[in-house]
Amino acid sequence: MQVLTRIQEILEPLAKKRKYYVIDTTYKREGGRLVLRIILDREGGITMDECAKLNEEISELLNTENLITEQYTLEVSSPGLDRRLKTDKDFKWAVGKRVKINTYGPIEGRSVFSGIMLGLREDSIVVEEDGVSTEIPIDKISKAKLDAQIDWSKK
Repeated sequence: MQVLTRIQEILEPLAKKRKYYVIDTTYKREGGRLVLRIILDREGGITMDECAKLNEEISELLNTENLITEQYTLEVSSPGLDRRLKTDKDFKWAVGKRVKINTYGPIEGRSVFSGIMLGLREDSIVVEEDGVSTEIPIDKISKAKLDAQIDWSKK
């Protein structure tokens, strides 16, 4: 069994118990060191203090399981304001939110779309920009994320 698969199996019950959901888990070498990165969220968002506490809990769980024998860095974080969208679940979650989509090649003459996520169809998503809806095949998406625009004039 792959280490990452086992880590995900360990994380799910902990996340569910705390009413969090696991958005992404990666385990790879970065800059000469191994990094286990876990991105969690929950309804209403997750705070830095919660991430720090979860980091401690997850670290203890992983040490108990003794899954990773090499030295590694554990990073537990929230998805942030520009959360990446990768799975059907992510796209469903983003319905009604502002998104930015980059495609591998042009669709209707463009490769960057920024608008409101209207929905998810079988093999595509629908984004509305300036009153115009565009259907974008999922397999043509190179990058998708929330398009968090902060209005600094109201600060």
